[in-house]
Amino acid sequence: MASFDIPTIDVSPFIRSDENEEGKKKAIEQMREACVNYGFFQIANHGIPLDLLSRIMDMYKTFFACSDEEKLSVPSDNYFKSTKKSAGTYEQLLFHLSSSGFNVCPENPPHFKQVLEEMASRFTNLGFVLGRIISECLGIPPNFLANYRNDQAKDFLLGIHYSPATEAENVGKSAHKDPGCITILYQPEVGGLQVQKDEQWIPIAPSKHKLVVNIGDVIQVLSNNKFKSATHRVIRPRETIRYSCAFFFNVQGDKWIEPLPQCTKEIGESPKYRGFIFKEYVQRRRRDETHPPARPEDHFNISHYSISN
Repeated sequence: MASFDIPTIDVSPFIRSDENEEGKKKAIEQMREACVNYGFFQIANHGIPLDLLSRIMDMYKTFFACSDEEKLSVPSDNYFKSTKKSAGTYEQLLFHLSSSGFNVCPENPPHFKQVLEEMASRFTNLGFVLGRIISECLGIPPNFLANYRNDQAKDFLLGIHYSPATEAENVGKSAHKDPGCITILYQPEVGGLQVQKDEQWIPIAPSKHKLVVNIGDVIQVLSNNKFKSATHRVIRPRETIRYSCAFFFNVQGDKWIEPLPQCTKEIGESPKYRGFIFKEYVQRRRRDETHPPARPEDHFNISHYSISN
């Protein structure tokens, strides 16, 4: 296991919209380096109130402590419980922005939906800030990603509860890359998230004050491999329950994804990927989750669209 801390970036100059140009320049440089080398970084001074983050985590704990009968009253598109040994043991509650959250919202805890909506709104605004910085890192207009995404139809908030590991098995989420644009994660109390770099796994320490950010496959393709979508996983700790909250900042499902001209022909480089429709890529990934191929190397991933030059 590698001993290394992923970069922490102060994004407050962009949150406050002040005239701290030096602070903005430093954040852009640090984020560019992190996206090139790791695909992961932490952000400090992100502007989301700590009391709101604490409240949403407390509400997730209350919900996951409910009876199975109560939890299963939530539509299956929103609540899922995994007991497959190969996938670890976890349960998750998904909040879609496109359909106003749940068709049936849990009654316990009270006011859950209102807090989920506020949390999703805060993460959405932060996603736009990060998109602006990443756009500047790529040398494209600051509002590019905001305009490129079109709408929030594929954005969602995810609360996850992991059961403690056993002697025989400790996988929470197996190694994977995220398909979308940006993922923002909050793991305040218990770690378990690990990112792969140079064939080593780097543990990311929990923090009540920092958020973890990773870029997804869409950014890797748009940047023509300049920025990387890092492989990561979750290892369940022994004798400890783990809770986390993640926000997935995606693109509209019908969006055509291909390397940007600013990252290819305008700088004399050939495209490293052929284009594809985002929702079709996600559907192929999900099919592997429900019907896993016999060999791990046969899992569908972004390399399927790679162009051999």
